Amino acid sequence: MRQEDPVATHAAHAATDTRATAMRRAIELAARGLGSTSPNPVVGCVITDARGAVVGEGWHQRAGGPHAEVHALRAAGTAARGGTAYVTLEPCNHTGRTGPCAQALIEAGVTRVVYAVSDPNPQASGGGATLRAAGIATEAGLLEQEAEEGNAAWLTSVRRGRPHVLWKYAATLDGRIAAADGTSRWISSPESRADVHRLRAEADAVVVGSGTLRADDPHLAVRGRPGTDPADQPLRVVLDTRATVRPGARVLDDAAPTLIAVAEDADTGHLPGVDLVRLPADENGISVHALLAELHRRGVRSVLLEGGPTLAGAFVAAGAVDKVVGYLAPVLLGAGRTALGDAGIDTIADALRLRITETVRIGPDLRVTAVPEAVPTAPQGALSVHRNRRRTWRGHRRRAARRGLPLPPARPRRHRGCQARRLHRRQRRVPDRRGDRRRRVHRRRHAGDPEPLQPRHPGTGLPGQPGAPHGPRRPARRPPGPRARGRHRRDPLPHPSEHWELVKVALPAHLARYVVEKGSITVDGVSLTVVEAAADHFTISLIPTTLALTTLGIKQPGDPVNLEVDVLAKYVERLLAAGVDPLSAKAGEERS
Repeated sequence: MRQEDPVATHAAHAATDTRATAMRRAIELAARGLGSTSPNPVVGCVITDARGAVVGEGWHQRAGGPHAEVHALRAAGTAARGGTAYVTLEPCNHTGRTGPCAQALIEAGVTRVVYAVSDPNPQASGGGATLRAAGIATEAGLLEQEAEEGNAAWLTSVRRGRPHVLWKYAATLDGRIAAADGTSRWISSPESRADVHRLRAEADAVVVGSGTLRADDPHLAVRGRPGTDPADQPLRVVLDTRATVRPGARVLDDAAPTLIAVAEDADTGHLPGVDLVRLPADENGISVHALLAELHRRGVRSVLLEGGPTLAGAFVAAGAVDKVVGYLAPVLLGAGRTALGDAGIDTIADALRLRITETVRIGPDLRVTAVPEAVPTAPQGALSVHRNRRRTWRGHRRRAARRGLPLPPARPRRHRGCQARRLHRRQRRVPDRRGDRRRRVHRRRHAGDPEPLQPRHPGTGLPGQPGAPHGPRRPARRPPGPRARGRHRRDPLPHPSEHWELVKVALPAHLARYVVEKGSITVDGVSLTVVEAAADHFTISLIPTTLALTTLGIKQPGDPVNLEVDVLAKYVERLLAAGVDPLSAKAGEERS
């Protein structure tokens, strides 16, 4: 047996620790750019020489300015030649307002580049391949999860095509955000309120609803943080469906930019000079997905949600909450408003499960940070699937009706003729004795009935009659009721809540309008049924046979799938027949 060299083993562990230490330092440096680099990512870089000593550090400080690699190379100077660069994100490979970082590393003479996260942006990716083509050793994935958490806002915006949403709330230990009389200042401590301003400074936009605006008249600007550049103030966003904001509201001052989101038919004549955006709305308020799409178009990559329970419930119902930060104060109220309103959750099986990532004492309060359990994501323009096995058929129809979506198909009816023939073929029953014999079989098999089954009379197929050679028949029992009969039946078409699978397919926004409410989708030549169509996804029903015949049976959550959506053509034909242009900017715009 070959003996391990303890000196070599110690050297290998030391090298691993050195690499991890350098990457963690790069992650710390990247965090300094939070709030000032949007719409660009936050990136940190550490340069070590051939002996492993740190010779240069840098981070992306401002959008349009030099990237982290450039700052670190300038600090390292000639010592970077022959060294290693540790970067939190794959070096960019394109020329924008600055040059490509991959080329800068090549010209500096580094011999190795280690990056944590591969760049998902197709416009800037490819830096690793460029470095390898130049003869530089590259390595990806070192401390990838830690680096992704620090750059979650930008990664969410690239992968999901919308801003990253952080919901913040302050509550008592019994979950109340206000007392029974509506008072809420102050539940949390001064230390917690100061920490909230840190969250604001790191966000691109702060969102509240009109209810919070009327009740508290919040200012929503960053205060109490020395060195905060006025240009780095977050965008203050108010969701006000009917444009009820008062002209003298504090959010309309000049401390930070403000955007008021109103319904398309709202009267805004009393708000001259205010930046307004008109978005689709229903009886529940402004569309969450439309709002996030508009903010993403304006370059917003991270959103801090500071509204009340109604607004928080709308974002949770829309599946648009990526992170939760709760400040729990050692206070009990017993009555009052809860932190979360109606989120469309009817049963515990539909609860939004969270994973706690951090718990920290902030003064007398406890700050709890949590993220939803892993939800599959896919690059923009691709489709992804994940299974939703625990939803019942009846609950699925109820949720669809409440949200105004098309109802899924009704429960399939059993084919009684086929069922009777199958039972007769399996147990050779006769119609007039079938129920009685079934009960006897069940009793003998499961209740230990020692009496054997009566033999059938030769030539008639009926059990022996009294006086016959086979002996008397047992006294007739009371005919079984509906429950007894149903207990022994087998549906040839299983109930959907037991054996069917509902597959939820994430859909890019630019394709959502082409999915029909109900129809057929072909995957690998097998027809599927659309049971729900929403703004960002649609749901199809699968029976086990279909699942086994398609690639959906071997895909993992988040894997892209090739869906041949033949029903889209029918939908476009229907729109054209109705005189509507499916490619127009508005769904109801008449063709010219």
